[in-house]
Amino acid sequence: MELLIDKVDSDRKEILRNLMTLFLHDLSEFIEGINLNSDNGLFEFDVLDMFFDKEGLSPFFISLNGRPIGFILLQSGPYSNQEYADYVLNSFFILRSQRRKGIGKLACNKFFEMYPGRYAISQAQTNTPALKFWKSVYESNGVMPYEKEEIEDGICVVYQYFKTN
Repeated sequence: MELLIDKVDSDRKEILRNLMTLFLHDLSEFIEGINLNSDNGLFEFDVLDMFFDKEGLSPFFISLNGRPIGFILLQSGPYSNQEYADYVLNSFFILRSQRRKGIGKLACNKFFEMYPGRYAISQAQTNTPALKFWKSVYESNGVMPYEKEEIEDGICVVYQYFKTN
């Protein structure tokens, strides 16, 4: 099994856009207000293009044996809360068929090795599977995050702040 995390270049943006529709579909179960675009029947992330245009916004594929199975959207610099975090993990997604196999945890470990520092990660309080996943990631790495509940765009989210080496 070869797991690779690599930056998404603009030539592969449409693959990321397609994976994003699956991610948003999954999130729509837990977050009210994530809706299909009535013009094309797709879930759309309206700021995806910014991740290819702005310094400090970086998209990554998670690939298994050469095929994309997920992605990470990372915010840094002016797009992070520099007082508390070097990085904000905006989005993390693994295809359903690849979940519960340890791949997500392995991807997180590889990513944190590639980008050590202070992190902020959040999940909607209603997204129990995501809350459990991230708790298991922290426990497996011996990380004790500081947690804080916040309201973001009318959604109650739980932020975890922690540092990797």
